Amino acid sequence: MQSKTPRRDFVLGALAAAAGSTVARGAEREIRTAFIGAGNRGTALLGQVLEHPNTRVAAICDIDPGARDKAQGVARRDSPRSFTDYRSMLDLSDVDAVIVATPCYLHAEMAAACLDAGKHVYCEKPLGITPEQVDLVLRAARKSKAILQIGQQLRYFPSLREAMRQLHDEKILGRTFFVKAQRHSTPISSEAEKTRPEWYKDVKRSGDLIVENAVHNIDVCNWIAGSQPVSAFGHGGKYFPEPIPPGKLMMDGFVVQYVYENDIHLDYSQLYMHPRSLQKFQNGQWWLIFGQKGTLELGHESADFYAMEENAPRDLIAAELKEQKENAMSDFLACIREGRQPYADVRIAATAALTAIMGREAIYQKRLVTWRELGVTV
Repeated sequence: MQSKTPRRDFVLGALAAAAGSTVARGAEREIRTAFIGAGNRGTALLGQVLEHPNTRVAAICDIDPGARDKAQGVARRDSPRSFTDYRSMLDLSDVDAVIVATPCYLHAEMAAACLDAGKHVYCEKPLGITPEQVDLVLRAARKSKAILQIGQQLRYFPSLREAMRQLHDEKILGRTFFVKAQRHSTPISSEAEKTRPEWYKDVKRSGDLIVENAVHNIDVCNWIAGSQPVSAFGHGGKYFPEPIPPGKLMMDGFVVQYVYENDIHLDYSQLYMHPRSLQKFQNGQWWLIFGQKGTLELGHESADFYAMEENAPRDLIAAELKEQKENAMSDFLACIREGRQPYADVRIAATAALTAIMGREAIYQKRLVTWRELGVTV
């Protein structure tokens, strides 16, 4: 068969080459970072930054002296300064970017303050746990020249990005009609419950399971739909060891249905009540996308296409691509050097958070909740 290079590929190749030369020139520029939050997640992100060339950790902020001292030990190569008040740290002239890895209810306040100070921001998800918090960051981002990247790491798995390319650019399904997605596991043990921090168990500070945790999976649903939802309806609560109505303790089970602006319907469930022996109904996290030409089954590192008239699925992801890992922090640093917006930018961040918040309120209020009710323009 004759090989042919489409014009689009030629243009993209030229752009990539140009971008490569820009990266080569910009790679020499040192990026000076600061960290707000030095818990488990913050320390993991700290390690990622230290692995990259031409980066320096200038400051670490945490109200817990033990966590702060531990993080300073990890970053001892750079002798970072120590802070307990993040506002004081934002006055530093030798900080280009701030990584925010604090409890959920603090994300919006801190991200907005960093943007107001002219600092680039990598903020853990969710962007906010209320519509007002999300709106605060959106307003700060519109005024700032700095970039914000949200910690929706699933956007940075190469295999998942390739699946989305085939879904949206190549239209492998034709038109998409329905999405069924889940994140299931066995019940959470009492020992695991005890080790969780108090803010996590407090739904007023964590945003509840759908906002704190499911926002990852729901963001992928938004990505699949290529749209934002107009309404949500759902049901859920805390079921183990005894059923408790939603809004009091973090849920361990819920189901939400969304309808999107482009008329795609989403059915999402997150149930911590799936027996390990129940194999007929697949455990774990996945997305099924139903369209005109068949169904696409996605994992975060896999994509199988079931064509309507074929007897076996087709694997859409090359083996070498499956071996490539998530590169969110690498891309954040590249965005700063190249002066471009990240894949998971502030609009992605706001839409994901608001979608999860809308689902939570539908569960809490036991009624259909609309996007318009949130009162935020993304």
